[in-house]
Amino acid sequence: MRAEYAASQNSHESRRQQLDTCLAEIEELRRALANQTDELQRTEQEKNRMVVEKTDIVRTIDILEAELKRVKKDAEIFGRDLKALKAEKRKMQEKQQEEIAKAERAKKQSQVQIRLLNEQLESQKAKSKALQPHVCSA
Repeated sequence: MRAEYAASQNSHESRRQQLDTCLAEIEELRRALANQTDELQRTEQEKNRMVVEKTDIVRTIDILEAELKRVKKDAEIFGRDLKALKAEKRKMQEKQQEEIAKAERAKKQSQVQIRLLNEQLESQKAKSKALQPHVCSA
């Protein structure tokens, strides 16, 4: 009976060791699962943070694209206005040159007329002198 008891005790001890080993493995697996859960939560939080960042980036890009379109439109309008102003300036310069040329022609005509009138005046003075009787002082 003693042999049976010893065999039973050994068997019981062996099963106890197996149970302890299994419990240790279960505990180790629980810790690993808890670590994986923590890591998964951190990963999920990081993913959520990245989604928020991506949304912010997309919103910022949309705002910048809209601003770029507005600036481009303003630049096109400015370009058209500048082109129109340059054309107007060129026309005004051409008109001013025409006015200057016209004034120069008028000035030359006036100078010619003044010269002709002066010549006529001198001619009339000469004729008038010729027609006046010469009076000598006695």
